[in-house]
Amino acid sequence: MKKIILIVAGIIGFVLLVGGSVAGTLYLTGALDKEPVVAAAVVEPVEAPMPEDIIYYNVQPEFVVNFHGKTRMKFLMIEMVVGTYDEEVPAILSDHDPELRNTLLLLLAEQDAETLKTAEGKQALRDAALERIDKLVGRYHRSERIQDVFITRLVMQ
Repeated sequence: MKKIILIVAGIIGFVLLVGGSVAGTLYLTGALDKEPVVAAAVVEPVEAPMPEDIIYYNVQPEFVVNFHGKTRMKFLMIEMVVGTYDEEVPAILSDHDPELRNTLLLLLAEQDAETLKTAEGKQALRDAALERIDKLVGRYHRSERIQDVFITRLVMQ
């Protein structure tokens, strides 16, 4: 029985020694004075909803325009497609096709052959077409409904 008491007392002493050692280390490092650390919840970023499907409106038939080059008359054949998310825009463009074609023909006649040979010139034409088409749509609907204008074919001679 004395052996069991000595063994139990030894184990208790060992546990008190280890516990005292841990407590002393925590005290000396100042860990006991700090606020407890609470794990923050990880917040997943909310993805923006995907836009609805884009609707394409082919401006048909293609445009054929004469314009001046450096030395002689040139012509341009171009096809354009209008992209929008608004389902009402294709009907507006179709209903006002003569006005749309007139607007774009006047824009195309203003172009310079040397400028249209460059990527920047083509991009500038796309930007100008987008602005004018959006202005036309804005007269009959809400403006800023045109997402983009795409040049699907361009031939200069």
